[in-house]
Amino acid sequence: MVRSGPLPNLAGCSAARSLATSSRLCDAAKPAAPLTPYEKDNERVLAAVTTLAQRFNTASKAIAEASADDSVQAQVERAKLVKDLTPLVEAYNQYSDIRKAVVDLEPHLSDPDPDLRELFTLEREELLEKLDALISTMPELLLPPSSTGPLATVVSLNAGVGGSEASLFTEELARMYLRFAEKRGWKTEIISKTDGQAARGGAGLRDITVKFEPAPYAAEGDEVYGLLRWEKGVHRVQRVPVTEAGGRVHTSAVAVVVLPIYPDTGDTPLVDPKDVKLETMRSRGAGGQHVNKTESAIRLTHIPTGITVSMQDSRSQHQNRAWAWDVLRARLSERRHNEEVEARRAARQGQVKSADRSDKVRTYNFPQDRLTDHRIGFNLTGLREVLDGDGLDMVINALRNDLDSRRLEAILKGEEDFDE
Repeated sequence: MVRSGPLPNLAGCSAARSLATSSRLCDAAKPAAPLTPYEKDNERVLAAVTTLAQRFNTASKAIAEASADDSVQAQVERAKLVKDLTPLVEAYNQYSDIRKAVVDLEPHLSDPDPDLRELFTLEREELLEKLDALISTMPELLLPPSSTGPLATVVSLNAGVGGSEASLFTEELARMYLRFAEKRGWKTEIISKTDGQAARGGAGLRDITVKFEPAPYAAEGDEVYGLLRWEKGVHRVQRVPVTEAGGRVHTSAVAVVVLPIYPDTGDTPLVDPKDVKLETMRSRGAGGQHVNKTESAIRLTHIPTGITVSMQDSRSQHQNRAWAWDVLRARLSERRHNEEVEARRAARQGQVKSADRSDKVRTYNFPQDRLTDHRIGFNLTGLREVLDGDGLDMVINALRNDLDSRRLEAILKGEEDFDE
């Protein structure tokens, strides 16, 4: 529970009395009943909410009084601010209304009629319960919604150190993500994959790339990139391989890269087709008579950045081309996003550079039946449940809660919000 700092006294609240929010802000600034214990525990939260409600009020007034001289960018930013803050301000307005009702009841608590006094006391208790319930929703509402959470996502898994055991675990992780998506009704499409070398226990996968898209009627908060983003990094597995006759525990690694696919916009298209070199070629590798007889393989090269994408898994050139464009857009999306983040704050390491064990974000320890996420020191038993796609929610929720706690603390300190 956060404690410290008095609630601000809102000055100059008469500047925009035509707006409903303004009148409520003014009411909140008037002398009122003493704070409840729960309000005292959340003074910093209420202070931050009050500040954002004032920003909402200012932006709403600017929109109402917009002139032709205002830039399009400024108008868009104000509209986005109002949209993002609306749920928070609605909760704040309800809070202000209930608190005013509590204040209005104060004189009646000493009514000479005992029956009326009891009635007013009960009403006050009910209002205070509603007040505390509203305050409990505010920390979550303080965190701006993620603009990337709902995006379609490309996930690539690459076997690292560990030989055939790494390939087997790559296949298990891919299955985990596919089952995780299936339970949510997401659309999945395997864009490419390469089998590992045949060995005892199976060949596994050297690499696999899968596209995940949200369900047509996805539930609010069940976001594709918002959930899968936590999987980027090196996943390490510790277990006795089926090929190990001596019973020794081996360590293998799989690199997971997660890329959101940002949509093109009319003003700033993500990829200009004129900047992309398209090449067709004959497929290579296993595939029977079709291989080397038709030019179904595709290679796209983004000339400004040098990013190259090759695709040959489908016998259809049209399908290979569509998949290649998906991957290219995802890679360019991530590049653009990272550049924007770096412009706002110190760059954060966004992707895995190698499948070195030292870069691990998570370890799956089979002898101890334990999963450890090293980013927050989170431990969970029941590896089979996790790898079946059922227990992954608990890991992701722990990571999201940790980030939200740190984001909230930054906001309460008056610092810039961040979203890793």
